[in-house]
Amino acid sequence: MEITYRIFTWLISGTAWLLLMLIFAPFIIVLSPVGSWIILPLIYGGLLFYNWKRMIKKDTVSEPAGFSRKQSTLIWSGIVLIIFSALRLISFWVGKSCYFLGINIKYYFIPLFLIPAAAIYFRPFKKHEKGNSFGITGIIAGALLFFISMIHEVTDYAFTGNKLPIGYDMPSFMQERFFPAGAYNFEIKGGSGFLTNYAEWSCNVSKEDFEKFRKKHGYNFVLNRTDVNEDKNFGPLHYSDYGWPKPYYFYNNRHANGGGLTMRYSVPEQKLYGHYANR
Repeated sequence: MEITYRIFTWLISGTAWLLLMLIFAPFIIVLSPVGSWIILPLIYGGLLFYNWKRMIKKDTVSEPAGFSRKQSTLIWSGIVLIIFSALRLISFWVGKSCYFLGINIKYYFIPLFLIPAAAIYFRPFKKHEKGNSFGITGIIAGALLFFISMIHEVTDYAFTGNKLPIGYDMPSFMQERFFPAGAYNFEIKGGSGFLTNYAEWSCNVSKEDFEKFRKKHGYNFVLNRTDVNEDKNFGPLHYSDYGWPKPYYFYNNRHANGGGLTMRYSVPEQKLYGHYANR
């Protein structure tokens, strides 16, 4: 476990110094006489050397030697928070939600959180001179990284399938507003980011389930009309009858900024089309 402890302290230190360096990176780039691709790695390497010299090298096992569940909890908490936040950022860069066997792939990682709990209880780290400091630093660095991941995270709603998967990434209140009970054969695209949220979808739904859906939510669908609202140009659910088999029901609740909810239910297809944007 001593090797694991050392790896964790390096990971915590490396993350903390990297975040601190990134905060001051714009000033370093402006003041640097040479390229940032040279100066920034040199500064980061110097910070890691300083950290090894002043912290890790002096972080010896406390005397008398013993195990500390307190330090283990702090260290593991920081590591879990850092790794979890880093994975959130990676998912943002990938920009694609993944489902396997009808279940959000993130659910398969839940059992991994049992590993820290078992390690803290059965195999705690030995008490170290600077263990508390590393643990607290890890938690602070992980919390900052988590905040950054929240700002930059983009959730992808893209999905095609007969039924929605377990753990589908769209918020449940949106699913309830957009998809009638009994709906199937979904085709969805869209996503959410910092202060933005949009979706475009279609799904098959029986006329009976559609009637229950619009009554439940108080949606004022209008039959075969294109003059429901003064906005005449919004697509893809625009007001033109071209290409739309009749009868159909149309609902439009758009705002001046272009946000809002538009839906059209095609009776011959028994299919609901929708578009939503929060702005």
